[in-house]
Amino acid sequence: MFKRIHSGTSSTYVEGIDKVTGRAKFTFDVTLPGMLVGKFLYPEYPHARIKRLDTAVAEAMPGVVAVVTHRDVPGEKLFGYVVKDQPVFAIDEVCFVGDIVAGVVAEDEDAAEAALAAIEVEYEPLPGVFDPRAAMKPDSPLARLDRQDNIISHQPILWGDPDKGFAEAEVIVEHEYATGAVDQLFLECEGTVADWDGNVLTIYTGGQHPHRDRIQVAEQLGLPANRVRVIYSHVGGGFGGKDELHTQAPVGVLAYIAGRPVKLIRNRRESMHTHVKRQRFYIRYKTGVKKDGRITAIEVEAVLDAGPYTNASLPVAGFAAEHAAGCYNVPNARINAYSVATNNLNGGAMRGFGGPEMAYAQEQNLDIVAEQIGLDPIEIRLKNGMEKGSVMPTGAEMDYDIGLKETMRRAAQAANWQERGRWLERQPARHLRRGLGMASILHGMGVARTLMDYSRCCIEMAPDGSVVLQTGTADIGSGARTAQLLMAVDALGVRPEDIRLTRIDTETTPDAGPTVASRSTYMVGKAILQAATSIRNSLLEAAGDELEAAVEDLEIGQGRITVRGVPERGVSVKAAARKAWEANKPLRGEGHSVYWQPPKPMSEYTYPVPHSIFAFATQIVQVLVDIETGQVKVEKVWAAHDVGKVINPLGALGQIYGGVVQGLGTALTEELQQEEGRLMNASLEGYLVPTIMESPEIVPMLLETPHPDGPFGAIGLGEQTLDPTAAAIANAVADAIGVRLWEIPMTPERVLAALETGRGAGA
Repeated sequence: MFKRIHSGTSSTYVEGIDKVTGRAKFTFDVTLPGMLVGKFLYPEYPHARIKRLDTAVAEAMPGVVAVVTHRDVPGEKLFGYVVKDQPVFAIDEVCFVGDIVAGVVAEDEDAAEAALAAIEVEYEPLPGVFDPRAAMKPDSPLARLDRQDNIISHQPILWGDPDKGFAEAEVIVEHEYATGAVDQLFLECEGTVADWDGNVLTIYTGGQHPHRDRIQVAEQLGLPANRVRVIYSHVGGGFGGKDELHTQAPVGVLAYIAGRPVKLIRNRRESMHTHVKRQRFYIRYKTGVKKDGRITAIEVEAVLDAGPYTNASLPVAGFAAEHAAGCYNVPNARINAYSVATNNLNGGAMRGFGGPEMAYAQEQNLDIVAEQIGLDPIEIRLKNGMEKGSVMPTGAEMDYDIGLKETMRRAAQAANWQERGRWLERQPARHLRRGLGMASILHGMGVARTLMDYSRCCIEMAPDGSVVLQTGTADIGSGARTAQLLMAVDALGVRPEDIRLTRIDTETTPDAGPTVASRSTYMVGKAILQAATSIRNSLLEAAGDELEAAVEDLEIGQGRITVRGVPERGVSVKAAARKAWEANKPLRGEGHSVYWQPPKPMSEYTYPVPHSIFAFATQIVQVLVDIETGQVKVEKVWAAHDVGKVINPLGALGQIYGGVVQGLGTALTEELQQEEGRLMNASLEGYLVPTIMESPEIVPMLLETPHPDGPFGAIGLGEQTLDPTAAAIANAVADAIGVRLWEIPMTPERVLAALETGRGAGA
């Protein structure tokens, strides 16, 4: 019924002009009459009992309106969208340096800072645990006193007969890998403006799911959900770091107690200490193969550093386990993933959700296997790569056409991979070594096939043909709202300038679900097509009456409705809208898409929440390593990505550019350096992110293998752009210097250590 009209046409993000001109307003820009300043007090220790908390002096200080502790939380004192185990304000114990001990509300910044300094806290330091592997032992100190042990979750997957598979293997490769803790480093630090008018609490903030924010804040305030309103204006980045509550609930409590609007914006140092991070992984990976390259078995153990609270670390561990076999046919697998509590920084969601970490280990192990049996890295991947009909170790079947092998071929062709021995200048100078590496991945789209995911939207067309599109999608920089607008354009046959997207407000916009898991294009797109159907039918019926033509003979697009084959015979969409309105035909539609459900019984699956829809990608990387300084320069990246169907080419290319550069940081420079729970590089002086000077030449390739259930055949393109990058860089570095590194980031120090020992460096 629907077809892409604008396929191949790039559109600037609907928010782009406002952002680059400074017209876009963020939480920081919100100002309300009588607004107060909020500040939080954080603990001195990563783990301690609070023996005494005295706020009397602070409360009596000039300009101080209120000092708030856990005793003032009117509703539930714990939050968490997976498990409610993190306190809004610390109760009797602090479990990491980002816990909130108390909050201050004052007339100005100086009064708030003075009040924080006047709060008296007496701590009893408690033993901390900072290595998740040690934390798993029975005699380990507990990261939280309310736990029986430190293992938050254990996700096992058993597929086939791994022992038999390894017995049949002719070559077995086993290594240990480690990945660093990484900050999302979104440009906009977390912040909230809260206003309690005695009846409704209004929250102005930026996040990744406004309607879930509303539900959680209502629980903490002890209010029904219809008395909490959440408004997102623009969101200055998320990458998973704003998937969970950050300041919404505690600032809401401050405003509720003070009875006046309160603004609190974290600075960069506070942000780096408090919000959830990409957690550190320790991975043991074992691969068995026949000498012809066919994989016979894998065995994987992954241990994740969750920090003290559950947050998203539980599903991240599950996602990592699900993706441990990569994009390959693996007949036998034994996989165990553990999320473990420590007193380090809070772990949680970050772009890729465990996928980049597993790819880093899996793709290096596969390269080592290929080297040992004398196969080209591309050849071994093509030999084992998934196709339609392949079954994952979770039991999920690829029951539709997939573009995995085509991404391998396209990337190899673009990079002239087979001729690299001829064109690649291996040693351009005495101290320089050049290498090529590759990695291929799959990435599950959406929440999971057995969980109830959903998305709602509303479309209304006025009699003049202009359109209002209401969707609660938080655009965290991905261009999701632009893609949604373009899908509405094609569904309704109007022009982009005819549609206005409303701002996100839980009072008026339908719940579109979270902006996570690369789900927005697929899930919200399906809702948009559903909502557009009744309006489109009304337009076609009205035009058919006017043109004396059957509806099935009409075409709609670019603001006109014409008779098929006779383009000069038509009417404008605007005229059809007026006719439909006069005839009382519906010009308003609501869409409600529900996530796919398993076509087979649950007993078929070895993993309880498997995905059904996957994105595929291959990246090839060229690096130059200075063996005297240990510095690695990524010179070029060829990135082939199967996107299902391109909705906005400009946005798709932007996702690839951004994902590659973010992956470069993960691979080479970015690491939160913690010593016994204390962050040692809580600023951009010590936490190094790639700049334009480090950005490589990127050659993006968009492949289209339309998905049968996707809107216009589209799937998501967000996380998959990051997943293979670090793995490909690691393989390229090994190709350049002949020594592998078992840990990222591959800092100059680690590169030099590997060169010095000749045995590799890291885990």
